[in-house]
Amino acid sequence: MTNRTLVVSIDALITADIPVLKQLPNLGRVMEHASWITDIECIYPTLTYPCHATIATGCCPDWTGINNNEIPAFFAKGRMDWYWWREAIQVPTVVDFARQAGLTASTVTWPVMCASGAEYNIGEIWAPQEEDDPTPWFTRANSPAVEEIFEANKHMLRWMKTPQMDEFAAKCAADIIRAHRPDLMLLHLSYVDYQRHRLGVHGDLEHAFRFIDGQMGLVLDALEETGGVENTNIVLLGDHGQLYCDEMFHLNALFHRLGWLQTAEDGSLADYQVYAANCSLSAHIYLRPEVDREMVYCVLLEQQKKYPKYLERIFTKEEAAQMHLTGDFDFVIEAGDRVCFGRALDGEQLITSVNDIKEYKPSVSTHGHLPWKGDKPPFIVAGPNAVSGRIIHGGRLIDHAPTILRLLGLEPIGMDGHPVDALVRP
Repeated sequence: MTNRTLVVSIDALITADIPVLKQLPNLGRVMEHASWITDIECIYPTLTYPCHATIATGCCPDWTGINNNEIPAFFAKGRMDWYWWREAIQVPTVVDFARQAGLTASTVTWPVMCASGAEYNIGEIWAPQEEDDPTPWFTRANSPAVEEIFEANKHMLRWMKTPQMDEFAAKCAADIIRAHRPDLMLLHLSYVDYQRHRLGVHGDLEHAFRFIDGQMGLVLDALEETGGVENTNIVLLGDHGQLYCDEMFHLNALFHRLGWLQTAEDGSLADYQVYAANCSLSAHIYLRPEVDREMVYCVLLEQQKKYPKYLERIFTKEEAAQMHLTGDFDFVIEAGDRVCFGRALDGEQLITSVNDIKEYKPSVSTHGHLPWKGDKPPFIVAGPNAVSGRIIHGGRLIDHAPTILRLLGLEPIGMDGHPVDALVRP
């Protein structure tokens, strides 16, 4: 008999948080008999959507096709669309494996899982403007079987804002468990990430964790009422860490100075020959086809010498591919220590404090960096199919999906990662 499996992503959870989890009423209950892997090496860039695509597939960005949160649309007015839709992922997901095996699946506000193929899916998506009714976007993103659950809970949404999104997600997850008892559920909660951005990697996060613990309590209650927590495999994981930052370096403002992009009278992008797509602590550099790539590379290296504090590494497309990062870009730039990349286009505004730019969320810490930097997330398992009390030091994000499938009794095929059998009962 297959034991159902609940996978909960606590966005920006890091290994240093494990002692905190142990002390909480609901998460502590999971931790009591858990095993875990510390310091998971993520993928590049360490952004939420690429990381969650990897967690769900066991593949790196060069296979998933998800290399940023946002879909590049350089001339877009306002916010760009994110990689919300499952169809953007170019390889099978754990949901596909589960359904092929005849199991039922649910995805709840899991990134890149709108129209996920799960029977019981609530997408992670938001309308273009805060005042817009979210219903049309969720109607496209959600599966028909959860329409009543969405309608009953959509009043909790406040656009893309959290903690409201997490409250909505936890309540929907609990309702789905009670109504449908899926064999596999993927649930994403983002409030810890939000508070780390505001307060810093090691800021006072007690409130954030108590909030997440409360949401987990709703889900655990639903599990208890439908077969028991003790009969459920529970996976707790983080997708990435964060790094502190003090200053923003505006790459496109530099390119404006170099004559590589042009702005309109309203300050928006009018045209470009070279453009930087922001990944917070890194950036993807796109060139028009007619632009001399070697010339741009030489100039970028010159600018690195001029601004060594701000431009740590210039990777060619070929060097990025060696780190399993591919796309239509020509270069990748990694920011320097305590520096993130901003979005200003005006050549007069090259370096600013993180608190000076109003159109971009100021952050004490953020992510999008090389995967071996900074604090790293854990991977925690508990339940009837999991080994109890084992600690493994060091692991890989690409191993999460195959290990989750192994907990379900399924065999992973065609993944970059491999199951961590030391965490799964034979």
